[in-house]
Amino acid sequence: MRQQPKSDPKPSEEFIYTDLYNAICERHLPPDTKLGEAMLAEHYGVSRTIIRQVLLRLSSDRLVKLEPNRGAFVASLSLEEARQIYEAWRLVEAAIIRDVTQSITPEQIASLRSLIAAERVACDEQNYPLLTRLSTQFHVQLADLCRNKFLGRFLKELIPQTSLAYFYEIRKMPVCTKDEHSEILELIVAGDAEAAVSAAKQHLDGIESSLNARVAFDRQMSLVDKLMSPNPVAKIRSL
Repeated sequence: MRQQPKSDPKPSEEFIYTDLYNAICERHLPPDTKLGEAMLAEHYGVSRTIIRQVLLRLSSDRLVKLEPNRGAFVASLSLEEARQIYEAWRLVEAAIIRDVTQSITPEQIASLRSLIAAERVACDEQNYPLLTRLSTQFHVQLADLCRNKFLGRFLKELIPQTSLAYFYEIRKMPVCTKDEHSEILELIVAGDAEAAVSAAKQHLDGIESSLNARVAFDRQMSLVDKLMSPNPVAKIRSL
């Protein structure tokens, strides 16, 4: 969990929103985890009104579900819903790659290469929260480079929801077996848009194909313990 700056005695709404957003996307908080307003308010040292606003924002992101008379929970996806998201991701990213191949600059290439290098270090060090964030960021940066901002915005709305697809064991994610992001980028740099689209499709196909092994979670851990845990892999076991 991020550290609140010492100069600010109480976390802002934006800080708490970002902290919970990252906790979900980095898989510290599994689907269906109850997000109790009172517990979160005590943990962050703020009012329940602020927590309620944060949960509403996360609900708009489709990362949290609000249930009448029950409260807020981390959202969940069925296997079919996850596959539909990956299908949409492939289609949108193909259009993005074709656009970016025509417009990418040396500075943008250097930034993406730096990101990929950091991703590989995180992979080698088995720093799964950081690896998850950086791997996602590669696709987000591609979306940001697209001149069609509607395509970019749509992909950036889809990507966080894949963190809810808890049907695979994190340690077996394909990203650690091959430097596929580098392959995609170098094909873009070479101007071969169709080969880059094909490589991106294979990359996403590999991730989607791993959505067939159910996992179970440590239900005994409290919400605060899950937020504070440095490694979400410790909370997951294969079935």
